[in-house]
Amino acid sequence: MLGGTVVSIVTVLLFQVVAGRSLGAEAFAPIGVVWTVSFMVYTVFMIPVEQFITRRLALAHGNAAALAPNRVLLMSVIGVAIAIGVGFVLATVDRLFAGITAFVVLALALLVTRALLAVGRGFLAGRRRFTAYGGTLAAEGLVLLIAAAVVAAIHPTTLSFAAAMVLSPLVILLFRPFHTTTVTTPWIADNEAPVAFLGFLILATGASQVVIAGGPVVVGLIGGGAAAVSSIFVTFTLFRGPITSAYNLVARVLPDFTALAARGRAHVLTVWAHRITWAGYVLAVLGFTAAYLIGPAIIRVLYGAEFEPDAAVAGLAGAGVGAGLAVLFVAQIYVATGATRALAGRWLLALLIAGAAVAFGPGTAQARVALGFAVGELAALSALGWVVGIPHTGTDEPQPTRRASS
Repeated sequence: MLGGTVVSIVTVLLFQVVAGRSLGAEAFAPIGVVWTVSFMVYTVFMIPVEQFITRRLALAHGNAAALAPNRVLLMSVIGVAIAIGVGFVLATVDRLFAGITAFVVLALALLVTRALLAVGRGFLAGRRRFTAYGGTLAAEGLVLLIAAAVVAAIHPTTLSFAAAMVLSPLVILLFRPFHTTTVTTPWIADNEAPVAFLGFLILATGASQVVIAGGPVVVGLIGGGAAAVSSIFVTFTLFRGPITSAYNLVARVLPDFTALAARGRAHVLTVWAHRITWAGYVLAVLGFTAAYLIGPAIIRVLYGAEFEPDAAVAGLAGAGVGAGLAVLFVAQIYVATGATRALAGRWLLALLIAGAAVAFGPGTAQARVALGFAVGELAALSALGWVVGIPHTGTDEPQPTRRASS
């Protein structure tokens, strides 16, 4: 999985470099916005679906029958997610997409293929097929980069690069995530109400993604021009690479956290939450320092001078990424234990704090958004890491495990 994650990070970065260099800041802006919309819809709705599937299959030792009662719920969440994403593009096509109405159709196709990717990855992680999961990450990134190279060589337009984004998620089908496996081990009962569990998880991820990924859209809405939107997009996307990659890596720890929760080992999970929180503070300081000193220069080299942010904006983005990386892993403890209500409440508090920083902070639209990102992530890390509130469920008896082939 780690190798696939590295390939994914590099190829996604190169895709954005190729598209940004080919189009320029103005023409690249719709790509940045549709990427942001797709990323937010995916992380707010599709990742909770993936995590729901992963957790259920982990408890059921890979038996897909455990998901049968929840098919309508999962399909409904996916349908609502696609409708929200397409509706946003439709409503803002003139303001954020240069009036290119074809982006509405492209957004629909992109969200459908991303939904398929999320469900497939949930099956792979829940059945502990981590090698196949990592292969999916690498293959998706490689297809995206190859498509971008072809577009740049033949027909480098905004729509062409957006269309390339639609194809890559389909590689999940090459890894046969839904093939039937024989499971004889009895599964562990899940006492969490599925609607409440998934609903609060979506609420939590929604609040988190407004903080993590909403920067380009917020900059556009509070007065930043197209160039400012492109600059904040490439800055946040480049620096939040560790968070984006960690969305893949948490699929590795969630089944193990779920097993600890099922055995009633809440005290072990609490210790891990505290350790990760301290690490997050250290990463925030390191992230700010590194991004402040060399971040603008890196972006100038990769994308060109017109994309370069202020050093303070880069530093705040780096601090937010350091804290956000730790937050993501602490949050998996809440998911594993079914404490999604607490997760949602603490993320909503962090969102309010981030919003206040954007509304009342000093400087340009970019500076205010970067400040809100850093403050929001640190608030979430503190709230989740120190007031854990993990329910003590299960027993102390070890449960049988099953390792599926990759």
